[in-house]
Amino acid sequence: MAGRVEKNYPLHQLTTWKIGGPAEAVYWPQTKEDLATVWQRAQKADVPVWLIGQGSNLLVPDSGLPGVTLVTTSLRAIEWGNYTVQVEAGYPLARLAQEAGERGFSGLAFARGIPGSVGGAVMMNAGAHGGAMAPHIAAVTALWPDGTVKKVGKAELEFAYRSCSLRGHAWVLEVELMFAPGDRETILQEMKENLTKRALNQPLEKPSAGSVFQNPPGDSAGRLIEAAGWKGRGVGGAQVSTKHSNFIVNTGNAKAIDVLTLIEKIQKSVELEFGVILQTEVAYLNDTQYTRSDARIKGEQSLENN
Repeated sequence: MAGRVEKNYPLHQLTTWKIGGPAEAVYWPQTKEDLATVWQRAQKADVPVWLIGQGSNLLVPDSGLPGVTLVTTSLRAIEWGNYTVQVEAGYPLARLAQEAGERGFSGLAFARGIPGSVGGAVMMNAGAHGGAMAPHIAAVTALWPDGTVKKVGKAELEFAYRSCSLRGHAWVLEVELMFAPGDRETILQEMKENLTKRALNQPLEKPSAGSVFQNPPGDSAGRLIEAAGWKGRGVGGAQVSTKHSNFIVNTGNAKAIDVLTLIEKIQKSVELEFGVILQTEVAYLNDTQYTRSDARIKGEQSLENN
């Protein structure tokens, strides 16, 4: 099959957190069909399969991952229509937002600074600056656990805050998005302002996975974490950012266990002080998740959400 294959590949090279042990095997499929074929063959051979895109919003265990890790970054076919686009899962979301804006297509300005893939954006209903993916999704082509590839319309999907009903049940291969007509210069200016805000408010100078926790209804996770006294504190090489308390940064030698321990400490502290249980946005790929008898797809298409 076409595409790059690596054995014992260091997964920290594929994640924005720069954390993760070796993958038993990594494969970069060149087509949707190649990806589906590998999944089908792996299922028959009882081999675990994991799916990642740009590697943001993702924590990989220090022990690495068994089986095959599929990386979608080569799946970048794109076709623009009349205020629509059909695009494969591995296409960079920020690049798509910029290109939509250049065409005067309104709707993705919020996504200009999100360093993730289109597939992950759909799976997580990515959002920022008051915008989100769900309103712009017309249809999704996905790979299902039985190995079939099926296109579903938006009416067959359910979206919520940082959530899509496909998560854990299918892998996004391609998505059709729809836009509204807009003024090109206005859209480009909005994206420029969003990027400026991002640079001012987020710790872009250090490896992170974006916002770690979902914002609870009517409140801000960052505010709660800072009020609980966690700003700047850390465990091992993982530290709560001094710039944005809902970011955990890798100070240079962080391990997955450092991040997990810090997350647990923050959750317990915030619950004790404010009675709020913070839910994580980041996906943790734990090799104990995979069981052959479980029909749910365990890999995560993930990206940074803010």
